[in-house]
Amino acid sequence: MGGRGPVARWGAMAGRHGFGRAARGAATLAFLAAAPLAACSLSGTVGRHSVAYNSSVEAATDTVLVLNVLRARDRAPLHFSTLGAIHGAFSLFAGAGLDLSSLRSGVEPAALAGSSPSFDVAPLDRQDFARGLLKPLDPGLFRLLSDRGLPDQLLLHLLVSRFDEGASGRSIVNEPHERRPMDAAARARCAEAAAAAQPPCDRFQAVVDSLTRHGRLLFNAYTRLTPIGPRLTAAEAKAPHVLAAAREPNVALRPDGPGWRLFREVEQIVICVPSAPGAVPRYTALALDNDAPQVSALPQAGDPCAADEIADAPTPAGHARTGGLSWYLRSVDEILTYLGAVQRREEEGVPYRITVGLDASRAATPRLFRLWPAPPARPRFSVEYRGARWWVAEHDPEEDMTLSVLALTTQLLNLQKSADEIPSSRTLRLVR
Repeated sequence: MGGRGPVARWGAMAGRHGFGRAARGAATLAFLAAAPLAACSLSGTVGRHSVAYNSSVEAATDTVLVLNVLRARDRAPLHFSTLGAIHGAFSLFAGAGLDLSSLRSGVEPAALAGSSPSFDVAPLDRQDFARGLLKPLDPGLFRLLSDRGLPDQLLLHLLVSRFDEGASGRSIVNEPHERRPMDAAARARCAEAAAAAQPPCDRFQAVVDSLTRHGRLLFNAYTRLTPIGPRLTAAEAKAPHVLAAAREPNVALRPDGPGWRLFREVEQIVICVPSAPGAVPRYTALALDNDAPQVSALPQAGDPCAADEIADAPTPAGHARTGGLSWYLRSVDEILTYLGAVQRREEEGVPYRITVGLDASRAATPRLFRLWPAPPARPRFSVEYRGARWWVAEHDPEEDMTLSVLALTTQLLNLQKSADEIPSSRTLRLVR
């Protein structure tokens, strides 16, 4: 056989016929032409896979969130996981080929690409995540979310777990099982009674309606001056220890009536609840604080809802705190438990509606949250849970706020995820 295979014999024959060198030159040119063509193909492949991976993350995140709401409805344990990373491994081959069945067929370029994606699923069952899940929300989020235009009643129902009235010791808990069907007139009477409302009123809803019935909640940031020690004479204010104290961070020595006083400067944010038209003051100011209660009444010195700086009046030790309602914010775990309770009440036949809009004649009353056992008129997506399928409707400010609530809950949940909980790889690996 001479050790020469069919390819070698064909190459020798091609050389004798005078076209072997030309074919090899054409093959080289075809390979070079195929390379940029393959690069363009790879660019499109990467783009398509990136979008597909993003859609996969969307589906996984939405499903896990709704499953946990349904688990909360059943009072079952909650379980969280996340797609920590998706790796796309692409193989790209470019070359040229000859059709041996016909010597006149010429050289044809070829570009082949292959994909073998993999992904990392991270169970979120570590201590840091669990601690974040149980931690009350930062009250600053209230202002941030309100500035985004989210309805006040949505935020109050979703983020506030209870109101406390200091003087009477009365606690008004946000419990969905207290919600009952009620016409507009009866609900208005409950709002008039506010914290003193009695069944069949939902007292939490009555307080929320009372807080929001005269307009939107507003926010203001100002410098709050808290007095330190007694008023000083001009001579006392020049004492070395007073001047040294005045150089401490956030401490200032300021005129105070006929003398001087040390003040501590604190940046304060207040929620301003509008009063009835013509009432004085126009707003009731509530202080935001990182410690519980996260929202509480404060002395109404000056105008906290309009001023840039206000000095508090000195108060003796042991004085009673300022009266009014204090607000306690939920953790993300409590939000999910609350949504499960709302879903349970909805399935019992009681629509859980909130009021959206300031003009009572045009205000809408959409459902706060509802998962449907059958496709609604405008379905968005569905999940399967314990052999049954549940549907989420498209956002509808007139009828259904479920999708907005899920979007907000996803953001709040993401704020509790530590970078240490999730694999850090976010790369798309290309293999050529």
